[in-house]
Amino acid sequence: MIGNLSGIVDEIHSDHIILSVNDVGYIVYLSAKTLSACSIGSRIKLLIETYANSRENVAQLYGFISKEEQQCLRLLVKISGVSYKTAMSILSKLTPEQLFLAIMNEDKVALKISGLGPKLINRIITELGGKVSKLEINSSNFHPVNEDAVSALINLGYEKTKAYDIIKKYGPNLDTKDIIRAALKELSTL
Repeated sequence: MIGNLSGIVDEIHSDHIILSVNDVGYIVYLSAKTLSACSIGSRIKLLIETYANSRENVAQLYGFISKEEQQCLRLLVKISGVSYKTAMSILSKLTPEQLFLAIMNEDKVALKISGLGPKLINRIITELGGKVSKLEINSSNFHPVNEDAVSALINLGYEKTKAYDIIKKYGPNLDTKDIIRAALKELSTL
């Protein structure tokens, strides 16, 4: 098993990179968020999960910049019906923090991602509901978010992940009206 790889990014593709480590090019599959942080010629260190299936004669490497994202993959692939590819598509759409909040709040809309049907979404929420609260979450990135403010922005036509990312910048000390006002002001400048 490989724990991590450090090397130079040789090539970037739609769902993976070729990482050159001591003149050996490893194909490493990444989430869209991690992939966007890569640039050709840059040095990167990735935490690695190895998927091997002897029946299909397949071995694939999945890379992560953060331990939280790696923990999410490990939890997701234990659920019947969630493959590594499906787990990576979830992590491409949601950050670990967003995934944990969606599971804790039983937010089926946030988990509605191509390839996930209602039964699988329910299974994810049911099976992971008790586990996410026990996970080690980087507390500097994990803040309570004002769900009413997120809901207001969604009702105004903003995408859920964008609304969530804007709202989480404002701490729990502000009133919902003030958070919405500040978020709309920020969104109008983008």
